[in-house]
Amino acid sequence: MKYRHRNEPGLLPLLVEVLEGTANLSGAACAGRPELFDEAAVDEDAQTVRYRHRAAVRICSTCPALDRCRQWAESQKDLGGMVVAGRAPRLPGRQPYSERTQKG
Repeated sequence: MKYRHRNEPGLLPLLVEVLEGTANLSGAACAGRPELFDEAAVDEDAQTVRYRHRAAVRICSTCPALDRCRQWAESQKDLGGMVVAGRAPRLPGRQPYSERTQKG
């Protein structure tokens, strides 16, 4: 029985296909700190999530890739409950008093 040789496109075309449409966020300040930006864990209390999301937003505010990240974020349908481009998701429940009294 003869086997037909499949002509696979190779690694480079596969990488191009996988990475197509992703943003170039080289130099992003969030690199290496996903735990601050991630959505709430199932057993995580809202106060802890707000604390780490505020820290993530502060990191974003000084990020050299912020504009590129915002452009990418605006093209996405759903970013879930994570901090992206300096924007924290609205969490269920009442915001702490300090956040309710601070207006831009």
